[in-house]
Amino acid sequence: MGYPRNRYFKEGQEGVFHCVSRCVRRAFLCGYDAVTRRDYSHRKKLLIDRLRFLSTIFAIEVCNYAVMENHYHLIVRICLDICSAWSDREVAIRWLTLFPRRKGRDDGAMAPREEDINAIILCPELVEKLRKRLCSLSWFMGRLNEYLARIANKEDEVKGRFWEGRFKCQELLDESAIASCMIYVDLNPIRAGVAATPEESNFTGIQERILSWQRETSDSAFWLCPIASGAKRRGILQMTEAQYFDLVDRSGRLVYPGKPGVIDAGLAPILQRIGVDPEAWINTISEFGTKFHVAAGTLANMRRFAARIGRRWIKGLSAARAAFAPCMSNST
Repeated sequence: MGYPRNRYFKEGQEGVFHCVSRCVRRAFLCGYDAVTRRDYSHRKKLLIDRLRFLSTIFAIEVCNYAVMENHYHLIVRICLDICSAWSDREVAIRWLTLFPRRKGRDDGAMAPREEDINAIILCPELVEKLRKRLCSLSWFMGRLNEYLARIANKEDEVKGRFWEGRFKCQELLDESAIASCMIYVDLNPIRAGVAATPEESNFTGIQERILSWQRETSDSAFWLCPIASGAKRRGILQMTEAQYFDLVDRSGRLVYPGKPGVIDAGLAPILQRIGVDPEAWINTISEFGTKFHVAAGTLANMRRFAARIGRRWIKGLSAARAAFAPCMSNST
């Protein structure tokens, strides 16, 4: 039985979350639909461009993503400290950029006017209400999904629901869960047979990171949350980009029978540092979405999460016991 969202997720809650949205009515989010013989591949770029835009508005960092044919995966981190540091003026500008009052001749949004900014600033209650919305995962996902739904319904010449109910949400309680889920998301196209390698996995976070790394783009200029912490930005994992790329590549080889490679001595040290049992790694990254439900993490963190939402048991406790070493995890 599923849990009501408000039982395990509270607005204004900081943390890292894995979100999934899936289409209904056999709709294609993107890619070629053999039944209708229409190609919707352009929607992949629309979704990623929208993600990039929303990451400049909300106090929510995009850590990873993978856009598939009829669904997408997203890992985000809610940063309440960033939102609380914004001035009232910045809150007003961000909100008016998200919901522009005026549009230009090309139907593009125009910069907020001073009178509109001041109208918000002069109402402290409204400022605080908008500040909370700008660090809300529900508002973030709503502005992403609504945007795509409107475009898709217009293209398909239909009305009604485009997405399958509310988005699925899992809280990632520690670095063990974050690393496992990051790999799980990055390997989605490979497991689905639409890509052979991470660098060929189009419209994924791993491909974008590799391309940025090859171009030697600075962390401050890169829109995704960095893997490792730097002088100006906090990373999502305690490893370098090179180590993460290596972990993704080795994990991809392990997931598929018939490909060369076994869990070797080169893989174990990284996994041990993030608190993962190497022997359980294959099952964890290949079945992450089914092994865990509303949260993922070490056994201790899962039990604390269950107590927090008033449950004695939640799905994933057995998987956490098998996969994550209790003494090596680090909260992120």
